Amino acid sequence: MSEDKKETILEEEFLDHPEVVDLKKNLAGMSKDSMKKTTDDIRTEISQLSSKIDQLKKVREENNSQARHHRSMRDNVSDDKFAQVERLQEAANKEKELRDECNTQIQFNKEHREELRDELRGAWDKVKDLRQKYYKLKDEVGVLPEDITQEIRDLEWKQQTTSLEPDDDAEITKRISELYEKAYAVHIIGYSTDELENAINSAKKLTDEHEKAHQNVLHYHEEGQKHHQKMLDHYKQLDGMRTTGSGLHEKYLEARHAADIAHQKIVELYERIKLNQHLIDIIDDEQTHRRRERSQKLKEERIKETKKKQSSSKRMTLEELKLLMGDDED
Repeated sequence: MSEDKKETILEEEFLDHPEVVDLKKNLAGMSKDSMKKTTDDIRTEISQLSSKIDQLKKVREENNSQARHHRSMRDNVSDDKFAQVERLQEAANKEKELRDECNTQIQFNKEHREELRDELRGAWDKVKDLRQKYYKLKDEVGVLPEDITQEIRDLEWKQQTTSLEPDDDAEITKRISELYEKAYAVHIIGYSTDELENAINSAKKLTDEHEKAHQNVLHYHEEGQKHHQKMLDHYKQLDGMRTTGSGLHEKYLEARHAADIAHQKIVELYERIKLNQHLIDIIDDEQTHRRRERSQKLKEERIKETKKKQSSSKRMTLEELKLLMGDDED
Protein backbone atom coordinates (compact mmCIF):
# COMPACT_ATOMS: atom_id res chain seq x y z
CA MET A 1 0.00 0.00 0.00
CA SER A 2 1.38 3.41 -0.99
CA GLU A 3 2.12 6.09 1.60
CA ASP A 4 -0.48 8.43 0.08
CA LYS A 5 -3.15 5.75 0.37
CA LYS A 6 -2.16 5.07 3.99
CA GLU A 7 -2.43 8.77 4.79
CA THR A 8 -5.85 8.92 3.16
CA ILE A 9 -7.05 5.97 5.26
CA LEU A 10 -5.75 7.58 8.46
CA GLU A 11 -7.36 10.88 7.50
CA GLU A 12 -10.74 9.18 7.08
CA GLU A 13 -10.31 7.03 10.21
CA PHE A 14 -9.63 9.98 12.53
CA LEU A 15 -11.61 12.62 10.66
CA ASP A 16 -14.11 13.24 13.46
CA HIS A 17 -11.84 12.39 16.38
CA PRO A 18 -12.11 15.13 19.06
CA GLU A 19 -8.32 15.55 19.37
CA VAL A 20 -7.92 15.87 15.60
CA VAL A 21 -10.77 18.34 15.36
CA ASP A 22 -9.36 20.37 18.26
CA LEU A 23 -5.84 20.40 16.83
CA LYS A 24 -7.00 21.55 13.39
CA LYS A 25 -9.08 24.26 15.03
CA ASN A 26 -6.14 25.67 17.01
CA LEU A 27 -3.34 24.95 14.53
CA ALA A 28 -3.53 28.23 12.63
CA GLY A 29 -2.91 30.23 15.78
CA MET A 30 -0.04 28.08 17.08
CA SER A 31 3.47 29.46 17.05
CA LYS A 32 6.45 27.54 15.74
CA ASP A 33 7.65 26.86 19.30
CA SER A 34 4.18 25.73 20.38
CA MET A 35 3.99 23.29 17.48
CA LYS A 36 7.45 21.95 18.34
CA LYS A 37 6.48 21.45 22.00
CA THR A 38 3.24 19.73 21.03
CA THR A 39 5.13 17.43 18.66
CA ASP A 40 7.74 16.63 21.32
CA ASP A 41 5.00 15.84 23.87
CA ILE A 42 3.26 13.53 21.43
CA ARG A 43 6.52 11.76 20.58
CA THR A 44 7.21 11.31 24.31
CA GLU A 45 3.79 9.74 24.72
CA ILE A 46 4.44 7.48 21.72
CA SER A 47 7.68 6.36 23.33
CA GLN A 48 5.89 5.61 26.61
CA LEU A 49 3.14 3.74 24.79
CA SER A 50 5.75 1.70 22.93
CA SER A 51 7.33 0.71 26.26
CA LYS A 52 3.93 -0.36 27.59
CA ILE A 53 3.33 -2.37 24.42
CA ASP A 54 6.65 -4.18 24.92
CA GLN A 55 5.65 -5.01 28.50
CA LEU A 56 2.21 -6.18 27.44
CA LYS A 57 3.70 -8.35 24.71
CA LYS A 58 5.77 -10.11 27.36
CA VAL A 59 2.65 -10.60 29.50
CA ARG A 60 0.75 -11.89 26.49
CA GLU A 61 3.52 -14.33 25.60
CA GLU A 62 3.77 -15.56 29.20
CA ASN A 63 0.03 -16.23 29.33
CA ASN A 64 0.03 -17.86 25.90
CA SER A 65 2.87 -20.07 27.10
CA GLN A 66 0.88 -20.97 30.22
CA ALA A 67 -2.18 -21.69 28.09
CA ARG A 68 -0.18 -24.02 25.84
CA HIS A 69 1.27 -25.73 28.91
CA HIS A 70 -2.10 -26.32 30.60
CA ARG A 71 -3.69 -27.41 27.32
CA SER A 72 -0.93 -29.94 26.82
CA MET A 73 -1.33 -31.25 30.39
CA ARG A 74 -5.11 -31.35 30.01
CA ASP A 75 -4.87 -33.32 26.77
CA ASN A 76 -2.50 -35.80 28.40
CA VAL A 77 -4.71 -36.55 31.40
CA SER A 78 -5.59 -40.25 31.43
CA ASP A 79 -9.06 -41.60 30.75
CA ASP A 80 -9.16 -42.94 34.31
CA LYS A 81 -8.77 -39.45 35.72
CA PHE A 82 -11.51 -38.11 33.50
CA ALA A 83 -13.76 -41.02 34.51
CA GLN A 84 -13.05 -40.36 38.18
CA VAL A 85 -13.88 -36.68 37.82
CA GLU A 86 -17.06 -37.57 35.96
CA ARG A 87 -18.12 -40.09 38.62
CA LEU A 88 -17.53 -37.59 41.41
CA GLN A 89 -19.44 -34.89 39.57
CA GLU A 90 -22.37 -37.23 38.93
CA ALA A 91 -22.36 -38.35 42.57
CA ALA A 92 -22.32 -34.72 43.76
CA ASN A 93 -25.18 -33.86 41.39
CA LYS A 94 -27.18 -36.85 42.66
CA GLU A 95 -26.71 -35.84 46.30
CA LYS A 96 -27.76 -32.31 45.38
CA GLU A 97 -30.94 -33.65 43.75
CA LEU A 98 -31.71 -35.76 46.83
CA ARG A 99 -31.08 -32.78 49.11
CA ASP A 100 -33.38 -30.60 46.99
CA GLU A 101 -36.07 -33.31 47.11
CA CYS A 102 -35.77 -33.34 50.91
CA ASN A 103 -36.13 -29.55 50.98
CA THR A 104 -39.26 -29.87 48.84
CA GLN A 105 -40.69 -32.46 51.25
CA ILE A 106 -39.82 -30.25 54.22
CA GLN A 107 -41.70 -27.34 52.69
CA PHE A 108 -44.69 -29.54 51.78
CA ASN A 109 -44.95 -31.08 55.26
CA LYS A 110 -44.51 -27.70 56.96
CA GLU A 111 -47.41 -26.30 54.96
CA HIS A 112 -49.49 -29.44 55.63
CA ARG A 113 -48.67 -29.22 59.34
CA GLU A 114 -49.83 -25.59 59.42
CA GLU A 115 -53.09 -26.51 57.67
CA LEU A 116 -53.69 -29.37 60.13
CA ARG A 117 -52.94 -27.10 63.06
CA ASP A 118 -55.98 -24.95 62.23
CA GLU A 119 -58.20 -28.00 61.64
CA LEU A 120 -56.91 -29.58 64.84
CA ARG A 121 -57.78 -26.53 66.88
CA GLY A 122 -61.32 -26.59 65.51
CA ALA A 123 -61.70 -30.35 66.16
CA TRP A 124 -60.64 -30.12 69.80
CA ASP A 125 -62.83 -27.04 70.26
CA LYS A 126 -65.75 -29.20 69.14
CA VAL A 127 -64.77 -31.93 71.62
CA LYS A 128 -64.54 -29.33 74.35
CA ASP A 129 -68.02 -28.04 73.49
CA LEU A 130 -69.52 -31.54 73.57
CA ARG A 131 -67.83 -32.30 76.89
CA GLN A 132 -69.29 -29.11 78.33
CA LYS A 133 -72.70 -30.37 77.22
CA TYR A 134 -71.88 -33.67 78.94
CA TYR A 135 -71.17 -31.95 82.24
CA LYS A 136 -74.32 -29.86 81.84
CA LEU A 137 -76.26 -33.08 81.23
CA LYS A 138 -74.95 -34.66 84.41
CA ASP A 139 -75.79 -31.56 86.40
CA GLU A 140 -79.36 -31.14 85.03
CA VAL A 141 -80.40 -34.74 84.30
CA GLY A 142 -78.12 -36.75 86.53
CA VAL A 143 -77.81 -39.71 84.15
CA LEU A 144 -76.36 -40.47 80.73
CA PRO A 145 -78.57 -41.01 77.66
CA GLU A 146 -77.55 -44.63 77.15
CA ASP A 147 -78.39 -45.38 80.81
CA ILE A 148 -81.84 -43.82 80.41
CA THR A 149 -82.57 -45.86 77.31
CA GLN A 150 -81.43 -49.09 78.91
CA GLU A 151 -83.46 -48.55 82.09
CA ILE A 152 -86.61 -47.76 80.07
CA ARG A 153 -86.14 -50.99 78.10
CA ASP A 154 -85.59 -53.00 81.25
CA LEU A 155 -88.69 -51.59 82.99
CA GLU A 156 -90.93 -52.01 79.95
CA TRP A 157 -89.72 -55.57 79.53
CA LYS A 158 -90.46 -56.26 83.21
CA GLN A 159 -94.00 -54.93 82.83
CA GLN A 160 -94.53 -57.11 79.77
CA THR A 161 -93.09 -60.36 81.12
CA THR A 162 -93.78 -60.24 84.87
CA SER A 163 -97.00 -60.45 86.86
CA LEU A 164 -96.87 -57.37 89.05
CA GLU A 165 -98.92 -56.05 91.91
CA PRO A 166 -100.89 -52.93 91.01
CA ASP A 167 -98.78 -50.77 93.26
CA ASP A 168 -95.54 -52.16 91.77
CA ASP A 169 -96.86 -51.71 88.24
CA ALA A 170 -97.83 -48.10 89.01
CA GLU A 171 -94.43 -47.45 90.50
CA ILE A 172 -92.74 -48.79 87.35
CA THR A 173 -95.01 -46.70 85.13
CA LYS A 174 -94.15 -43.60 87.15
CA ARG A 175 -90.45 -44.38 86.83
CA ILE A 176 -90.76 -44.83 83.08
CA SER A 177 -92.50 -41.45 82.81
CA GLU A 178 -89.68 -39.81 84.81
CA LEU A 179 -87.11 -41.42 82.51
CA TYR A 180 -88.91 -40.16 79.39
CA GLU A 181 -88.87 -36.66 80.89
CA LYS A 182 -85.12 -37.00 81.41
CA ALA A 183 -84.69 -38.31 77.86
CA TYR A 184 -86.54 -35.22 76.61
CA ALA A 185 -84.23 -33.00 78.70
CA VAL A 186 -81.24 -34.74 77.09
CA HIS A 187 -82.74 -34.04 73.68
CA ILE A 188 -83.20 -30.37 74.57
CA ILE A 189 -79.56 -30.10 75.72
CA GLY A 190 -78.51 -31.61 72.37
CA TYR A 191 -76.04 -34.12 73.71
CA SER A 192 -75.10 -37.28 71.81
CA THR A 193 -72.63 -39.84 73.08
CA ASP A 194 -71.91 -40.97 69.50
CA GLU A 195 -71.26 -37.41 68.40
CA LEU A 196 -68.76 -36.91 71.22
CA GLU A 197 -67.03 -40.18 70.40
CA ASN A 198 -66.85 -39.31 66.71
CA ALA A 199 -65.51 -35.84 67.53
CA ILE A 200 -62.83 -37.32 69.77
CA ASN A 201 -61.85 -39.86 67.09
CA SER A 202 -61.65 -37.12 64.43
CA ALA A 203 -59.55 -34.92 66.70
CA LYS A 204 -57.23 -37.83 67.50
CA LYS A 205 -56.90 -38.65 63.81
CA LEU A 206 -55.97 -35.05 63.03
CA THR A 207 -53.53 -35.08 65.94
CA ASP A 208 -51.85 -38.19 64.50
CA GLU A 209 -51.67 -36.60 61.04
CA HIS A 210 -50.23 -33.39 62.52
CA GLU A 211 -47.62 -35.34 64.46
CA LYS A 212 -46.76 -37.37 61.35
CA ALA A 213 -46.27 -34.17 59.31
CA HIS A 214 -44.05 -32.78 62.09
CA GLN A 215 -42.00 -35.99 62.21
CA ASN A 216 -41.66 -35.84 58.42
CA VAL A 217 -40.25 -32.32 58.69
CA LEU A 218 -37.65 -33.54 61.19
CA HIS A 219 -36.90 -36.66 59.14
CA TYR A 220 -36.41 -34.88 55.81
CA HIS A 221 -34.37 -32.15 57.49
CA GLU A 222 -32.00 -34.78 58.86
CA GLU A 223 -31.85 -36.63 55.53
CA GLY A 224 -31.30 -33.36 53.66
CA GLN A 225 -28.36 -32.52 55.92
CA LYS A 226 -26.83 -35.93 55.19
CA HIS A 227 -27.15 -35.48 51.42
CA HIS A 228 -25.81 -31.92 51.67
CA GLN A 229 -22.73 -33.09 53.56
CA LYS A 230 -22.11 -35.88 51.05
CA MET A 231 -22.40 -33.34 48.22
CA LEU A 232 -19.83 -31.10 49.94
CA ASP A 233 -17.51 -34.10 50.41
CA HIS A 234 -17.70 -34.89 46.69
CA TYR A 235 -17.01 -31.26 45.78
CA LYS A 236 -14.05 -31.26 48.16
CA GLN A 237 -12.61 -34.27 46.33
CA LEU A 238 -13.19 -32.51 43.04
CA ASP A 239 -11.39 -29.41 44.33
CA GLY A 240 -8.45 -31.64 45.17
CA MET A 241 -8.31 -32.71 41.54
CA ARG A 242 -8.34 -29.21 40.05
CA THR A 243 -4.84 -29.76 38.68
CA THR A 244 -6.26 -32.46 36.40
CA GLY A 245 -9.15 -32.73 33.99
CA SER A 246 -11.56 -29.85 34.27
CA GLY A 247 -9.21 -27.98 36.61
CA LEU A 248 -6.52 -27.89 33.92
CA HIS A 249 -9.09 -26.79 31.37
CA GLU A 250 -10.13 -23.91 33.62
CA LYS A 251 -6.50 -22.85 34.04
CA TYR A 252 -6.06 -23.06 30.26
CA LEU A 253 -9.10 -20.80 29.78
CA GLU A 254 -7.87 -18.37 32.45
CA ALA A 255 -4.45 -18.07 30.75
CA ARG A 256 -6.09 -17.63 27.35
CA HIS A 257 -8.36 -14.94 28.77
CA ALA A 258 -5.40 -13.09 30.33
CA ALA A 259 -3.53 -13.29 27.01
CA ASP A 260 -6.58 -11.94 25.16
CA ILE A 261 -6.87 -9.03 27.59
CA ALA A 262 -3.20 -8.16 27.10
CA HIS A 263 -3.65 -8.41 23.32
CA GLN A 264 -6.66 -6.13 23.40
CA LYS A 265 -4.71 -3.53 25.39
CA ILE A 266 -1.88 -3.77 22.85
CA VAL A 267 -4.35 -3.16 20.02
CA GLU A 268 -5.75 -0.13 21.88
CA LEU A 269 -2.27 1.28 22.48
CA TYR A 270 -1.36 0.82 18.80
CA GLU A 271 -4.53 2.71 17.92
CA ARG A 272 -3.40 5.49 20.23
CA ILE A 273 0.01 5.55 18.59
CA LYS A 274 -1.66 5.75 15.16
CA LEU A 275 -3.71 8.70 16.37
CA ASN A 276 -0.64 10.43 17.79
CA GLN A 277 1.30 9.85 14.58
CA HIS A 278 -1.61 11.33 12.65
CA LEU A 279 -1.54 14.37 14.94
CA ILE A 280 2.19 14.75 14.27
CA ASP A 281 1.55 14.46 10.50
CA ILE A 282 -1.05 17.22 10.74
CA ILE A 283 1.49 19.48 12.50
CA ASP A 284 4.20 18.53 9.97
CA ASP A 285 1.83 19.38 7.11
CA GLU A 286 1.16 22.76 8.68
CA GLN A 287 4.88 23.39 9.12
CA THR A 288 5.56 22.36 5.51
CA HIS A 289 2.76 24.62 4.34
CA ARG A 290 4.24 27.53 6.29
CA ARG A 291 7.74 26.89 4.88
CA ARG A 292 6.36 26.83 1.36
CA GLU A 293 4.51 30.09 1.96
CA ARG A 294 7.71 31.70 3.28
CA SER A 295 9.72 30.31 0.37
CA GLN A 296 7.15 31.56 -2.13
CA LYS A 297 7.16 34.98 -0.53
CA LEU A 298 10.98 35.18 -0.66
CA LYS A 299 10.91 34.06 -4.28
CA GLU A 300 8.42 36.73 -5.16
CA GLU A 301 10.59 39.36 -3.44
CA ARG A 302 13.68 38.14 -5.29
CA ILE A 303 11.84 38.27 -8.60
CA LYS A 304 10.74 41.79 -7.83
CA GLU A 305 14.32 42.86 -7.01
CA THR A 306 15.67 41.12 -10.12
CA LYS A 307 13.16 42.85 -12.33
CA LYS A 308 14.24 46.19 -10.87
CA LYS A 309 17.83 45.31 -11.65
CA GLN A 310 16.88 44.30 -15.19
CA SER A 311 15.03 47.56 -15.76
CA SER A 312 18.10 49.53 -14.69
CA SER A 313 20.19 47.67 -17.34
CA LYS A 314 22.47 46.24 -14.70
CA ARG A 315 24.31 43.07 -15.44
CA MET A 316 22.50 39.98 -14.02
CA THR A 317 23.87 36.72 -12.79
CA LEU A 318 22.97 33.33 -14.20
CA GLU A 319 20.81 32.54 -11.14
CA GLU A 320 18.93 35.79 -11.61
CA LEU A 321 18.25 34.95 -15.26
CA LYS A 322 16.95 31.52 -14.28
CA LEU A 323 14.74 33.15 -11.67
CA LEU A 324 13.20 35.43 -14.27
CA MET A 325 12.71 32.48 -16.61
CA GLY A 326 11.08 30.41 -13.87
CA ASP A 327 13.72 27.69 -13.97
CA ASP A 328 15.14 28.24 -10.50
CA GLU A 329 14.74 25.58 -7.82
CA ASP A 330 13.37 26.27 -4.33
